[in-house]
Amino acid sequence: MLDKKNVVIALGFFDSVHKGHRAVIATAKKKAEDLGVLTAVFSFAKNLKKALGYAETTVYSTQERRSILKGLGVEEILFAPVTKKFLSLSKEKFLDYLNNIYNVKAYVCGTDYTFGKGGLGNVEFLRRYAKSRGQEVVVCEDVFYDGEKISTTRIKKLLTDGKVDIANKLLDRRYSVTGKVFEDRKVGSKLGFPTVNIEIDAEKTCLKDGVYAGGVTINGKSYRSIINYGARPTFDLNKKLVEAHIVDFSGMLYGKQLTVYFNHFMREIIKFQSQDALVLQLKEDLELIRSGIYD
Repeated sequence: MLDKKNVVIALGFFDSVHKGHRAVIATAKKKAEDLGVLTAVFSFAKNLKKALGYAETTVYSTQERRSILKGLGVEEILFAPVTKKFLSLSKEKFLDYLNNIYNVKAYVCGTDYTFGKGGLGNVEFLRRYAKSRGQEVVVCEDVFYDGEKISTTRIKKLLTDGKVDIANKLLDRRYSVTGKVFEDRKVGSKLGFPTVNIEIDAEKTCLKDGVYAGGVTINGKSYRSIINYGARPTFDLNKKLVEAHIVDFSGMLYGKQLTVYFNHFMREIIKFQSQDALVLQLKEDLELIRSGIYD
């Protein structure tokens, strides 16, 4: 059996990796550097709340969270299974599970972190458990924005209201959707506004339907984009998609993984009386995008 890796482990669901989550991760990373060990993050695969019987969505998919966490310098990510067996582990067995995988030197969490069956484990129990093993516990204070605690619930409400610019401040990054570009009807190309199309993960919290200013990065270069999030009523298409016109880009992206970032809500989606009317509106949208006011 291989030796267990020495880690400082950040504990949480990290479903939106918002500023509060980032503070926990940054603290864990600093502690790991001080101790000369790896930074690890514990989270759950898939949708924890849904597994517990709640009609909840997630801000980011598991794969999106993995990418974001790696971008923050996390070296080890432990996505626990969302199964009845795992969720039935007692608070002590849950911590034993972590210690069976890693040689844990310290735990880092928020003030309200709970764990184990029924969420019966808390910071007080974690401190007692860690002390018995000669481990450290670091508890991070809540992070606030505009006088209110930052939370995933708050971010979800902002997204569903279309206030993505404010959500971005709480996330400390631009909200994004990642997916594989698929070949569609190519109507955009015929109108002079070619688009890339990405399906939205069914478990992700939906943005308010609308036209957004945003961007994509392709081969290390950033491009502004006009993004239609939702249905396409002008063409009587009701399925929600991310459809983005990438400004000043030409090239084939079918089959490639692409991340589309959202900066600002521009306008509602409406059904135009003609394709000419749609093109006229898109030209106005493009002019605003090029002006940089939504950057």
